[in-house]
Amino acid sequence: MESYKETLNAEQIKEITTKLLVLVQNGCSLVKENAVTALATIVEQTKESFIPYFKETVGLLITQLNQYTSKEYKQFRGQVIEAITIMCAGVGAAPFMEVSDQVVQAMLEIQTKQLETKDCQRIYLLSAW
Repeated sequence: MESYKETLNAEQIKEITTKLLVLVQNGCSLVKENAVTALATIVEQTKESFIPYFKETVGLLITQLNQYTSKEYKQFRGQVIEAITIMCAGVGAAPFMEVSDQVVQAMLEIQTKQLETKDCQRIYLLSAW
């Protein structure tokens, strides 16, 4: 049996991405986590079609990593790391190279200065590397 998969057009990708980024910036922790996961899923499904929104989206997610450093946001930060990893794989090497320094720097900052002995972010970082 053949499966049918509807793809999103550029306008739909932009609209959904814009709404999810608002939730990432303004939602409570649980809403932020789910919005980040939804963003990663969209990139995973749309791949190169997401490239026009990739750099801005990753930049905003890195800003979130830098802003939300307290303990109650560790799960959110872990999911942001996972989402960035999925997004970078989804759009391909060339778009990733444009943000690679920022991504690596953010992950190194967390790994070297912000991890506790038992930290849920550790598994996300290990998967990302």
